[in-house]
Amino acid sequence: MARPYVVDIAGGTATATIQIQGSQTLRNMTLTWANAAAGKIELSLSGTSQIGTAQPDNNVIARVSCNAGTNEAALGIPINVPVKAFQSIYVHCTGTGNLGTAVLS
Repeated sequence: MARPYVVDIAGGTATATIQIQGSQTLRNMTLTWANAAAGKIELSLSGTSQIGTAQPDNNVIARVSCNAGTNEAALGIPINVPVKAFQSIYVHCTGTGNLGTAVLS
């Protein structure tokens, strides 16, 4: 059985790093967040955020927009990304107060 990875989304302009423990295929990203400002959350193979890039390169796996105003959201995204042990995957975010959790499974 594939191992799930859970990471907190810190809010503001931040990056969380997930280090993969063993080879597997990540099939889904589930995001939950509560936001107080407009922003974005991006899942990437690159340690450098491309949130400000209209045409990101192929390292960006998924990106979502967070609406302004205090609200909560949950979203599941199929990703189907093969990963190897010790590989790093990054969750980048922008937007003051965009706090949440990302689950990769």
